[in-house]
Amino acid sequence: MLKPSLLQKKLEQSEWLTMEEYMEHALYHPLEGYYMKENIKIGKNGDFYTSSLVSDVFANVWADLFIRKIEDQDLEPIVVEFGGGSGHFALQVLKRWSSQSVEYISYVIVEPSPYHKRLLEAKLAGYPISILGSLDELVEQYPSFKGIVFANEVLDAFPLRIFQQKNDGWYEKGVSFQKKTENLCFLYKKVENTSLHKKLDEIFLSRDKTYDLEVSFSMLNWLKTIYEWIQKDSCLFFVDYGLSGEEWNTIRLKEGSIRGYYRHQIQNNPLAFPGMMDITYHIDWEQVIRAAEDSNVSTILVKNQGDFLLEEGLLSWLQNTQSLDPFSKEHKRNRAIRSFLLDHSLAQGFQVIQQKKQTVL
Repeated sequence: MLKPSLLQKKLEQSEWLTMEEYMEHALYHPLEGYYMKENIKIGKNGDFYTSSLVSDVFANVWADLFIRKIEDQDLEPIVVEFGGGSGHFALQVLKRWSSQSVEYISYVIVEPSPYHKRLLEAKLAGYPISILGSLDELVEQYPSFKGIVFANEVLDAFPLRIFQQKNDGWYEKGVSFQKKTENLCFLYKKVENTSLHKKLDEIFLSRDKTYDLEVSFSMLNWLKTIYEWIQKDSCLFFVDYGLSGEEWNTIRLKEGSIRGYYRHQIQNNPLAFPGMMDITYHIDWEQVIRAAEDSNVSTILVKNQGDFLLEEGLLSWLQNTQSLDPFSKEHKRNRAIRSFLLDHSLAQGFQVIQQKKQTVL
């Protein structure tokens, strides 16, 4: 049951919201949004884990990769991380650089949540970093950028819209409020905008259109802004769980990939616990690749995370140890390395996409 809230009032007034409008409120409303609340969201006491919390070896591999890319591709020594969260990844990267006496690389974090900005400031105190609140602020501060952009589990946090094609045309799956039961429910509404019809035909050309089909226009617009802002040879890395091509046309995805995470439990109903749980979905990598091509950004690779980390030297972090303590630092790190290579979710569930700006249009 939905408690009386600003969201409920909004639904009662409009009667129907797109999924994008619902997610924008449930995740980002200044008072009721999940990401904006002062609650622990990541880790044991939160709702989900990220790869950087499995072991510091994840950030260490990336820290070394950042150095190599900057030197090999003659980039400006600056790394921008979107969605810093608790700051765990940034801290491990900065510690790794410090251990190598690498002091010439600037580290910038873009984090819109005031709560998480305070966490970042506390955790990273003493390190020469910049914490900004938005992409607009980043572009203003760095009008000419030729460096590295990194975003781990950021793309899946953008609000999306859901569509399905029926016999008489395209319909959009939105959210409504049932006054009798005081529950949220899904409701399809016919799409009348003909230009949107054409866009949906193009986006979902190879998809089974009787399925619920997901697209985040806000994510694509965000990517376009970044693609057009960065200078030639800039390097981008996005890490997320996603699918491509025929992987989408499976019966388990008939209702889409959108879901919630609440106290480390998957919630198949993304409308459960509004404002109290994370809402996420699988990224359609083909949408990301097409958006890049439109801005003259080429996709260098798309790999499962396990294969990517292996290629970037993950095994070099294995340690020989005589310790009989299974909870020693060395044993814990070695187990984490095996998890990144063998655990299905960590190794194959996540992908890494690397992109490069070719020329400035």
